[in-house]
Amino acid sequence: MRRIGALVVSALLVAGVAVAAAWNLWGPSTTVVTGVIGSEKATFFADPEVVERLAELGYEADIRTGGSREIATTDLDGVDFAFPSSDPSAEVLRRNNAVDRVYRPFYSPMVVLSYRPVAQALEGAGVAERAQDGTWDLDMAAYLDLTEERTRWRDLPGAALEGAGRGEVLIRTTDPRTSNSAAMYLVVVSYLLNGEEVVTDAAAEPDLVEEAARLFLAQGSPPASSQQPFDQFVALGAGHTPLLWAYEQQYITARTGPGGLPEDVVLLYPGPTTVATHTMLPLSEDGDEFGRLLTEDPELQRLAAEHGFRTTEAGRFADLVRERELPVRDQVADVVPAPTYEVVEDLIGRIEERYTADGMPAPAEDDGAPGGTAAVTTPVPEEVVRT
Repeated sequence: MRRIGALVVSALLVAGVAVAAAWNLWGPSTTVVTGVIGSEKATFFADPEVVERLAELGYEADIRTGGSREIATTDLDGVDFAFPSSDPSAEVLRRNNAVDRVYRPFYSPMVVLSYRPVAQALEGAGVAERAQDGTWDLDMAAYLDLTEERTRWRDLPGAALEGAGRGEVLIRTTDPRTSNSAAMYLVVVSYLLNGEEVVTDAAAEPDLVEEAARLFLAQGSPPASSQQPFDQFVALGAGHTPLLWAYEQQYITARTGPGGLPEDVVLLYPGPTTVATHTMLPLSEDGDEFGRLLTEDPELQRLAAEHGFRTTEAGRFADLVRERELPVRDQVADVVPAPTYEVVEDLIGRIEERYTADGMPAPAEDDGAPGGTAAVTTPVPEEVVRT
């Protein structure tokens, strides 16, 4: 009897191995989807937890990254989805590729990073104000008044910036010729320079273009990569980069990730600001299902929030902020819309002409860091109030 039982167990084990082998051979296979994404999402897709979750759902993502402007005009033949970081770029992609459906799985407001003494100096000048939640408000119209007067840091109340005193009060940005982040800055300043109206014709606003170009050119030689301004902000401190235009998501991931940020780094919310909406355009059936999963799968949405993105479920992001005791706002008000893609491109093109006329070097090829270009294998949400 014992011999019969052993034979039965052996038979079951053999059968189990056979079934497992058959499942590996004929069971569901992993679907590889190819995509072109805004480079600030590279770390999300490279996250081992994201890779594991996608594998559980039957997908593997084969990704290359680039700037949103580049994605909007690149050849997408054979690509399953495009995933730029702005609605204007997504709109031209939608038109050019006859895409009927889009997904917006997450987004990030634009913010300004600074250091506490700098924010206090701006507060003394009536440009910034500390909020009860620990964040700061930055009056962008008042800031532009300072730039128009060529105000230097040493002219502000107090002695906050000994090393930067000779420099003008300027927000540092990435290169507007290549970077979506800098284009978002242009959206805000052009709105204010145009009398709080969205620009509809760059050619009709030569004074606006001239002043917007100066805000970029006065920063000096353009950065060697989109990541460089952020790295220098962290490594060299307020004396080198008093104010940095950035994605809110960059602040959250830097604050909570390895190394963190200096303790006196503060987060300022510009008024007005704009939002980088990460819009995914499916270009195949596999890309369409992949976009649905990014938007609807609770685990992928949780992981997006972990990477500092605001997601379709506002409570998930709010829980993360409270859990990590971050001075980040639950809601962002005073958001302005972007001009059409064509108008933004025209503005940037005219600014690019100024770079050339001033003898500035050509834009650098990014290096694959967030904001760079590399290969990685692996409507505004209700929470945002437009005023």
